[in-house]
Amino acid sequence: MATFELYRRSTIGMCLTETLDEMVSSSTLSPELAIQVLVQFDKSMTEALESQVKSKVSIKTFPSQKKYNFHHS
Repeated sequence: MATFELYRRSTIGMCLTETLDEMVSSSTLSPELAIQVLVQFDKSMTEALESQVKSKVSIKTFPSQKKYNFHHS
């Protein structure tokens, strides 16, 4: 799954997509401009998460109980 798919499946991403679809259907917005908006949304989400989210994730696997640590800073 591509990263942008995760953003677009979020509540805000789904609302944006639905709104853009409605605007294209009513000829308020061209399909090309709607795509540009989605591309900018993807870029903005990536930048926001890279610059504003500090997280650490630990995952234990079974049955070997190996522990993997992922750090994002």
